[in-house]
Amino acid sequence: MDDEETLADQPLDDADAAMLHLVREAYDASDPVPAGLVDRVRFALALEAMFEEVAAMTRTPTDALAVRSGSTAVRTQTLTFSAERLTAMVSVTRSGAEGLRLDGWLAPPTLRRVVLRLQAGGERRATADEEGRFGFHGLAEGFAQLRFFDEEDPRNAVVTPVFQL
Repeated sequence: MDDEETLADQPLDDADAAMLHLVREAYDASDPVPAGLVDRVRFALALEAMFEEVAAMTRTPTDALAVRSGSTAVRTQTLTFSAERLTAMVSVTRSGAEGLRLDGWLAPPTLRRVVLRLQAGGERRATADEEGRFGFHGLAEGFAQLRFFDEEDPRNAVVTPVFQL
């Protein structure tokens, strides 16, 4: 056995810990962890139940949806979430002091309980009507997640990936 193999078989000591500390400092200086990343990852992983179906997300480019309303710019973002049991199209509108508005439509249209989970904490609830429409207003910017519950089997939900309001 050569010296490297002998050292590799030994437990970590103070010299190893000091070297690892220097490596960590070098990484922190050259490629720091983005602010809030740990919180966003925890939020994304905190699904309440693993049996829920996760919908795939498609984002419509926001540049195509920028409009001007009077003297104020209104920004709109459209997201589509597709799952085996349903498709949800969501429009998020940013309009100044009123905060954000989220309007959604489900296909097939059906009565469903909709829960909007917010990164800042808490949830907002709505019910999609017979035409599949639902909405939330007065929202703050941040990360969010939607969950759609079938009224006949409320344990069996479709959940969206985390998205940014």
